[in-house]
Amino acid sequence: MDEPGAVYEIRYGWTASAWLALAFALLIGVGFVPGAEPPGNDHVELILAPYVALVIPAAALRRTAVRIDAHGITLGGQVFFRRPEFLPWAEIASVSFHAGARGTGRLPLPELEVRHRGGPAPRWGPATSPALREFDAYLSTHVDPDFVEAFKGTTESTRSMVLCKVDTRRLERAVRAFAPQVHVFGDAGRP
Repeated sequence: MDEPGAVYEIRYGWTASAWLALAFALLIGVGFVPGAEPPGNDHVELILAPYVALVIPAAALRRTAVRIDAHGITLGGQVFFRRPEFLPWAEIASVSFHAGARGTGRLPLPELEVRHRGGPAPRWGPATSPALREFDAYLSTHVDPDFVEAFKGTTESTRSMVLCKVDTRRLERAVRAFAPQVHVFGDAGRP
């Protein structure tokens, strides 16, 4: 049975992105008011309508994005396009949450990453990647070998948390309560 208070469920909901989509919906709706002319003749509604059609229902339905419980982590279907993915604790090596951009050239979009064994293999073969072999050799001389070994052969599953409010302390507490052996990184692992 799950420990009370330790189960953590993150749901899609009304974040800044969802409210922006609602504002866009109102802007598009102005074009349908009798006698009103929308600003400009650029047909901006053709660009905004798909965004509005995806974001507002996702926020309103409040589906589960991530659930952390005694059995493992369930990565919910990514709004409409992905099926839920269940990862048992025995397969999980690490959990990482990044509230913003990592590296250059990326939008500052929050994302949850779970590295695990099993599941679908990466599209490229790790054994055939010279860059990965070089990186593993570098790590083996600079990082604890047990730490490096824990991540060899893992696959990464990610979920965008743009339409979610994530409490990083609860996320870390839930992971540590159910699987103290799992590494926690990123914004969730910071004091």
